[in-house]
Amino acid sequence: MIRNCTEISILKKTILYADLIHRLDLRNVAYVSWYRFSLKTGMRRWFFPLLGFNNRGDFFRPLQNRLDRPDEWNHALIADAEQIAGGHLRYYSRRWWFTGSPPDWFLNPFNGARNTTPGRHWTALNEFDVDLGDIKNIWEASRFEWVLALARAYAVSGEPHHLQILNEWLQNWTDENPVNAGPNWKCGQEASIRVFNLVNAALVLQQWDQPSPALMEFIFHHLERIHGNIRYAVSQDNNHGTSEAAALFIGGNWLARVSGDKAVARKSELYARSGKKWLENRVEKLVEADGSFSQHSVTYHRVLLDTLIYAEYWRKKLNAKPFSVLFYERSAAALDWMAAIIDPVNGDAPNLGANDGAMLLNMHACNYRDFRPTLQTASVLFCGRKFFDAGPWDEPLFWLGIDASDAVKSELAKQNKVFAGGYVIMAAEASWALLRFPMYRFRPSHNDVFHFDLWYQGQNICRDAGSFSYNPDEEDDDIYFKSVRAHNTVCFDGQDQMPRLGRFLLGRWIQADHVGKIEAARDGCRRWSGVYTDWRGNKHRRAVFWSDDQWVVEDDLAGPFNNAEIRFRLAPGEYRLEGNRLIGPWGWVEVYASDCRMCLEIGMESLYYQEKSPVDVLVISIGRGRQQIKTKFSLQ
Repeated sequence: MIRNCTEISILKKTILYADLIHRLDLRNVAYVSWYRFSLKTGMRRWFFPLLGFNNRGDFFRPLQNRLDRPDEWNHALIADAEQIAGGHLRYYSRRWWFTGSPPDWFLNPFNGARNTTPGRHWTALNEFDVDLGDIKNIWEASRFEWVLALARAYAVSGEPHHLQILNEWLQNWTDENPVNAGPNWKCGQEASIRVFNLVNAALVLQQWDQPSPALMEFIFHHLERIHGNIRYAVSQDNNHGTSEAAALFIGGNWLARVSGDKAVARKSELYARSGKKWLENRVEKLVEADGSFSQHSVTYHRVLLDTLIYAEYWRKKLNAKPFSVLFYERSAAALDWMAAIIDPVNGDAPNLGANDGAMLLNMHACNYRDFRPTLQTASVLFCGRKFFDAGPWDEPLFWLGIDASDAVKSELAKQNKVFAGGYVIMAAEASWALLRFPMYRFRPSHNDVFHFDLWYQGQNICRDAGSFSYNPDEEDDDIYFKSVRAHNTVCFDGQDQMPRLGRFLLGRWIQADHVGKIEAARDGCRRWSGVYTDWRGNKHRRAVFWSDDQWVVEDDLAGPFNNAEIRFRLAPGEYRLEGNRLIGPWGWVEVYASDCRMCLEIGMESLYYQEKSPVDVLVISIGRGRQQIKTKFSLQ
């Protein structure tokens, strides 16, 4: 059992926090401390007055002409719109729940709980209420992905009930969620996502340059909320800062152009300047020169790219001045990182790091785990190239009106590469692998040092567990999915690689003792190796050898540990153990060690937020003392 952070003594926890403060940036620590003090004392609420929405008219007007687009794109879209019309919403781009029409904006449909104080100021609400469950289950309906679905369906079908429902639900939301009241105002990033979806809906409905008073007022109050707390978002050193800065930039420039109210226009210009400053700042600080992002997460990297797409698209649309040269260099690097890490067969990617169900570029019918829409759109927009032939991943280009006819076709082929941001990509014939090594300038969220992810013919053979939920009903789920047991690496003495100090905070960040280059041997085999030492003095050297579709993972273990376990989490299928060999549907695994035990245990994985399923896990158990274990994967 991985120990909970509550089992760490207060003295040890204090020492661990002290060791961590300098890594977190003293300015951020000081600001967050002030921020929490201002919440507890009630001071912060005075910066965000409770207000009502004044404009009662429709948000969107009828369209004069329907849009013409490929019929194969329309079927799924119209089906989604009819589900929404029936009072169902899709959560995390995956699961439909009945929420009513209009929806109950304060319902957690996963457990039936409901926020009972929607009128309270957002600063007085606890976002980790154990009775309510995961607050993201409340927020999801108010991200307004349904707004874009209904707007797009109306644009291609001309069905008036799509527009009617769109306007009725938006009006109901303003009635039920007065400005700064209730849980849906709690998070500035959630407000930012509403801004993205509403402005893009205005684009789809050809009303972006002549919007309704109700829409302008709605966006303005959201910009006030975001701008008033932007320093807190920045202090997190994650995608909250990029998303909120982009919303200020887009919404501010848009309102400055379309609003007839001079006071609103002046304030909006201020918000736009602030947004541009912070967005450039965040991209410069959080995106490495090689494209790696501060959050070691594939889906959060997509959130970053989706945000950059919107920012650059609307900059061009509104004729705003270009961003800095470094902004475009880092955006292109972040794009190349994503291209390197997705599977070329199906567009999926390793389930690496936090996976909270976010997908901001929601203008297509592709699966949540298909990263091609983001990659294709970003590549055309920033680089004038495209990776894929025509397909459903092109739909965002259609809605944004981006002409890809002159885009140069680039091949999406796996290449061997070490990313200084903490990743090794290794390519064979029909297989490839990802390995995570420790390089932490920002907060790590998972104990996944030296995690090994293996792909073969589009199937994720050895896989990561994901996140499941940030505030699950079962405490074990909160511990498990971020623990070392949820990754394909070594666990010493049943302990995590880094001690857990809080829900989103790990201590004693591991740094690599050695990170090798990818080397070629005489026999055509390639090799990579790295070494780290954990905070208890245990040393782990992992080397990977590959040729054709044969992979060998070699682990050298040393240190004061009493026992260790190496786990490989397997793709769904039928498995059996025969001596030192595990036989599966895609090939077999052989383990070579002087003294070890092999068994299969049942683990869990979460490919989609709030959804988990069992997986088989190969566990190799080793005793104390220096050990060398070789695990060979033969794929066929």
